Amino acid sequence: MREPATIPKLVHVSTTYLRRETMMNFIKNFRKDEAGAVTVDWVVLTAAVVGLAVAAYTQIETSTTTLINAAADRVDTENTLAAD
Repeated sequence: MREPATIPKLVHVSTTYLRRETMMNFIKNFRKDEAGAVTVDWVVLTAAVVGLAVAAYTQIETSTTTLINAAADRVDTENTLAAD
């Protein structure tokens, strides 16, 4: 005679346990995935280039303003001397 098939017992698993396991799997997969790291590298590089561009623009603007003011003073001085 055959033995009756055994029915597996249902194991009660709490939803807290399932959430914790799901979160742990998410964290493990997130640590292995390096696609986001490349994006962060590009963002940092782009921010550095923009920062350098702003610094260069500020320096050029300051130097140009100084040069224009010096030229205006020289022209004003020459006009004053010529008028006398």
